Amino acid sequence: MVTISDSLTPDCVALDLTSADQISAIQAVAALLRHTPEVLDWRTLFAGLRKACPCIAETGGDFAVCLPHARTDAVTAIVISVGRLKPELNFEGCAPPVRYIFCIGAPKALASDYPRIVGLLSRIFKNPESEAQLCSATTPAEFIERLSVLEAKL
Repeated sequence: MVTISDSLTPDCVALDLTSADQISAIQAVAALLRHTPEVLDWRTLFAGLRKACPCIAETGGDFAVCLPHARTDAVTAIVISVGRLKPELNFEGCAPPVRYIFCIGAPKALASDYPRIVGLLSRIFKNPESEAQLCSATTPAEFIERLSVLEAKL
């Protein structure tokens, strides 16, 4: 079973990301995957990520998580990059501002793992204490470690 923390490396985490708009924010997070060995064709992956960018926001919550994703043979394994936006950014069609962007590429052969990963992220960010832990992480390694612990608890 593929885990979030197995698929995420410190060089694919951008904390305190600033961006002028949602397209450039998604592009900045997706660009973290550009030189990942599992990415065979970054342009194809990025095109797929731009097509599917759902946002998850809890009812009454004060932030959202954007999850650009692609099921594509442009990757050989599940790849994930994340950006934590500071300040948060308003996205079209999403009432609360977006605080996190998780770009996820999955090979077509592992397409069933994507919904499981999204479900895990949704459950993690539903819990205000869990989100506070991720929001206060000061390094990419610390962010991944905290995410790994939170994922293991589910």
